[in-house]
Amino acid sequence: MPKPFVSIKTCLMMFFIMAALHSGLAQNDTISNYTDSKKTIKKPKTEASENAFNWDRFFWGGNVGAWIGNPTFVDLSPLVGYKITEKFSAGVGIIYNYYSYTYSNYKYSTNLIGSRLYGRYFIFENVFAQAGWDHINRDNPYAFNPNERVWVDNILVGGGVRYPISDHFYCVAAGMFNLNQSPLSPYSNPIIQIGFIGGF
Repeated sequence: MPKPFVSIKTCLMMFFIMAALHSGLAQNDTISNYTDSKKTIKKPKTEASENAFNWDRFFWGGNVGAWIGNPTFVDLSPLVGYKITEKFSAGVGIIYNYYSYTYSNYKYSTNLIGSRLYGRYFIFENVFAQAGWDHINRDNPYAFNPNERVWVDNILVGGGVRYPISDHFYCVAAGMFNLNQSPLSPYSNPIIQIGFIGGF
Protein backbone atom coordinates (compact mmCIF):
# COMPACT_ATOMS: atom_id res chain seq x y z
CA MET A 1 0.00 0.00 0.00
CA PRO A 2 1.50 3.33 -0.97
CA LYS A 3 2.31 5.82 1.80
CA PRO A 4 0.03 8.88 2.03
CA PHE A 5 1.49 12.16 0.75
CA VAL A 6 1.15 13.61 4.25
CA SER A 7 1.32 11.34 7.27
CA ILE A 8 -1.33 11.30 9.98
CA LYS A 9 1.28 12.44 12.50
CA THR A 10 2.11 15.49 10.37
CA CYS A 11 -1.61 16.32 9.99
CA LEU A 12 -2.14 16.17 13.75
CA MET A 13 0.88 18.42 14.36
CA MET A 14 -0.39 20.97 11.79
CA PHE A 15 -3.89 20.83 13.37
CA PHE A 16 -2.56 21.54 16.87
CA ILE A 17 -0.32 24.37 15.58
CA MET A 18 -3.25 25.98 13.71
CA ALA A 19 -5.48 25.58 16.77
CA ALA A 20 -2.88 27.20 18.99
CA LEU A 21 -2.36 30.08 16.52
CA HIS A 22 -6.11 30.63 16.22
CA SER A 23 -6.51 30.63 19.98
CA GLY A 24 -3.69 33.17 20.38
CA LEU A 25 -5.08 35.45 17.66
CA ALA A 26 -8.55 35.26 19.12
CA GLN A 27 -7.21 36.13 22.55
CA ASN A 28 -5.22 39.10 21.18
CA ASP A 29 -8.28 40.24 19.25
CA THR A 30 -10.37 40.06 22.41
CA ILE A 31 -7.78 42.07 24.35
CA SER A 32 -7.56 44.59 21.49
CA ASN A 33 -11.34 44.96 21.34
CA TYR A 34 -11.49 45.34 25.12
CA THR A 35 -8.75 48.01 25.06
CA ASP A 36 -10.41 49.89 22.19
CA SER A 37 -13.76 49.75 23.91
CA LYS A 38 -12.18 51.16 27.06
CA LYS A 39 -10.74 54.01 25.01
CA THR A 40 -13.99 54.87 23.29
CA ILE A 41 -16.39 54.41 26.20
CA LYS A 42 -16.72 57.66 28.13
CA LYS A 43 -18.34 58.05 31.46
CA PRO A 44 -21.53 60.07 31.22
CA LYS A 45 -21.16 63.56 32.56
CA THR A 46 -23.02 64.20 35.74
CA GLU A 47 -24.37 67.52 36.93
CA ALA A 48 -21.75 67.57 39.66
CA SER A 49 -18.88 67.06 37.19
CA GLU A 50 -20.20 69.78 34.88
CA ASN A 51 -20.36 72.25 37.76
CA ALA A 52 -17.02 71.21 39.29
CA PHE A 53 -14.16 73.71 39.45
CA ASN A 54 -12.14 73.70 36.23
CA TRP A 55 -9.16 75.90 35.28
CA ASP A 56 -10.28 75.75 31.65
CA ARG A 57 -13.33 77.83 32.58
CA PHE A 58 -11.23 80.90 33.40
CA PHE A 59 -10.99 83.67 30.81
CA TRP A 60 -9.30 87.05 30.51
CA GLY A 61 -10.00 90.22 28.60
CA GLY A 62 -11.16 93.76 29.19
CA ASN A 63 -12.22 97.01 27.61
CA VAL A 64 -9.86 98.98 25.41
CA GLY A 65 -10.80 102.28 23.87
CA ALA A 66 -9.51 105.71 23.01
CA TRP A 67 -10.87 108.95 21.67
CA ILE A 68 -8.07 111.38 20.80
CA GLY A 69 -8.92 115.01 20.27
CA ASN A 70 -11.01 117.44 22.27
CA PRO A 71 -12.17 115.81 24.46
CA THR A 72 -9.65 112.98 24.82
CA PHE A 73 -10.69 109.74 26.46
CA VAL A 74 -8.66 106.57 27.12
CA ASP A 75 -10.06 103.38 28.64
CA LEU A 76 -7.76 100.52 29.72
CA SER A 77 -9.69 98.09 31.90
CA PRO A 78 -8.37 94.50 32.16
CA LEU A 79 -10.47 91.75 33.72
CA VAL A 80 -10.48 88.07 34.58
CA GLY A 81 -13.57 85.90 34.81
CA TYR A 82 -14.93 82.43 35.35
CA LYS A 83 -17.51 80.52 33.32
CA ILE A 84 -19.84 79.22 36.04
CA THR A 85 -22.21 77.45 33.64
CA GLU A 86 -22.49 77.19 29.86
CA LYS A 87 -24.55 80.40 29.81
CA PHE A 88 -23.54 82.36 32.91
CA SER A 89 -20.15 83.88 33.71
CA ALA A 90 -18.85 86.40 36.23
CA GLY A 91 -15.74 88.54 36.37
CA VAL A 92 -13.73 91.15 38.23
CA GLY A 93 -11.48 93.83 36.81
CA ILE A 94 -9.46 97.00 37.25
CA ILE A 95 -10.56 100.28 35.69
CA TYR A 96 -8.30 103.05 34.42
CA ASN A 97 -9.68 106.01 32.49
CA TYR A 98 -8.02 109.21 31.39
CA TYR A 99 -10.16 112.19 30.40
CA SER A 100 -9.25 115.69 29.28
CA TYR A 101 -10.75 118.59 27.36
CA THR A 102 -9.94 122.18 26.56
CA TYR A 103 -12.44 125.02 26.49
CA SER A 104 -11.17 128.47 25.52
CA ASN A 105 -8.20 129.03 27.88
CA TYR A 106 -9.36 126.39 30.38
CA LYS A 107 -7.90 122.89 30.31
CA TYR A 108 -9.21 120.05 32.43
CA SER A 109 -7.80 116.53 32.84
CA THR A 110 -8.30 113.70 35.31
CA ASN A 111 -7.36 110.10 35.97
CA LEU A 112 -10.03 107.67 37.11
CA ILE A 113 -9.16 104.38 38.79
CA GLY A 114 -11.38 101.73 40.27
CA SER A 115 -12.67 98.17 40.27
CA ARG A 116 -15.38 96.30 38.40
CA LEU A 117 -17.63 93.35 39.21
CA TYR A 118 -20.09 91.96 36.67
CA GLY A 119 -22.25 89.02 35.66
CA ARG A 120 -23.06 88.04 32.08
CA TYR A 121 -25.81 85.70 30.87
CA PHE A 122 -25.94 84.47 27.28
CA ILE A 123 -29.49 84.53 25.95
CA PHE A 124 -28.29 83.18 22.61
CA GLU A 125 -24.88 81.82 21.59
CA ASN A 126 -23.34 85.27 21.02
CA VAL A 127 -25.94 87.61 22.55
CA PHE A 128 -25.86 88.39 26.27
CA ALA A 129 -27.44 90.42 29.05
CA GLN A 130 -25.15 91.98 31.64
CA ALA A 131 -25.28 93.70 35.02
CA GLY A 132 -22.36 95.09 36.98
CA TRP A 133 -20.97 97.44 39.55
CA ASP A 134 -18.16 99.93 38.87
CA HIS A 135 -16.53 101.46 41.95
CA ILE A 136 -14.51 104.46 40.75
CA ASN A 137 -12.24 106.98 42.44
CA ARG A 138 -12.15 110.39 40.79
CA ASP A 139 -11.49 114.05 41.45
CA ASN A 140 -14.32 116.16 42.88
CA PRO A 141 -14.78 119.27 40.71
CA TYR A 142 -17.39 120.62 43.16
CA ALA A 143 -15.08 120.67 46.18
CA PHE A 144 -13.18 123.71 47.46
CA ASN A 145 -10.01 121.66 47.58
CA PRO A 146 -8.95 121.01 43.96
CA ASN A 147 -7.07 117.84 45.01
CA GLU A 148 -10.04 116.22 46.73
CA ARG A 149 -11.09 112.86 45.36
CA VAL A 150 -14.28 110.84 45.91
CA TRP A 151 -15.56 107.31 45.30
CA VAL A 152 -18.50 107.00 42.94
CA ASP A 153 -20.64 103.87 42.55
CA ASN A 154 -22.16 103.04 39.19
CA ILE A 155 -24.74 100.28 38.70
CA LEU A 156 -24.65 99.29 35.03
CA VAL A 157 -27.20 97.13 33.19
CA GLY A 158 -27.52 96.33 29.52
CA GLY A 159 -26.41 93.78 26.99
CA GLY A 160 -24.27 93.16 23.97
CA VAL A 161 -22.85 90.79 21.42
CA ARG A 162 -19.59 88.94 20.97
CA TYR A 163 -17.96 88.23 17.63
CA PRO A 164 -15.74 85.12 17.41
CA ILE A 165 -12.29 85.80 15.97
CA SER A 166 -10.89 82.33 16.76
CA ASP A 167 -11.87 79.31 18.85
CA HIS A 168 -10.97 81.01 22.13
CA PHE A 169 -10.90 84.72 21.31
CA TYR A 170 -13.83 87.12 20.89
CA CYS A 171 -14.44 90.81 20.27
CA VAL A 172 -17.20 92.16 22.52
CA ALA A 173 -19.45 95.21 22.11
CA ALA A 174 -21.95 96.21 24.80
CA GLY A 175 -24.42 99.00 25.46
CA MET A 176 -25.00 99.84 29.13
CA PHE A 177 -27.04 102.27 31.24
CA ASN A 178 -25.99 103.69 34.60
CA LEU A 179 -28.96 103.31 36.96
CA ASN A 180 -27.63 105.81 39.53
CA GLN A 181 -26.40 108.55 37.25
CA SER A 182 -25.20 111.66 39.10
CA PRO A 183 -23.14 114.78 38.35
CA LEU A 184 -20.07 112.91 39.64
CA SER A 185 -20.65 109.88 37.45
CA PRO A 186 -17.84 109.55 34.93
CA TYR A 187 -20.19 107.99 32.39
CA SER A 188 -23.00 109.52 30.37
CA ASN A 189 -25.90 107.31 29.25
CA PRO A 190 -25.91 105.32 27.08
CA ILE A 191 -22.46 103.81 27.69
CA ILE A 192 -20.78 101.99 24.81
CA GLN A 193 -18.05 99.51 25.75
CA ILE A 194 -15.73 97.77 23.29
CA GLY A 195 -13.47 94.99 24.47
CA PHE A 196 -12.32 91.41 24.05
CA ILE A 197 -12.26 88.10 25.91
CA GLY A 198 -10.08 85.04 25.50
CA GLY A 199 -9.46 81.72 27.19
CA PHE A 200 -6.33 80.71 29.07
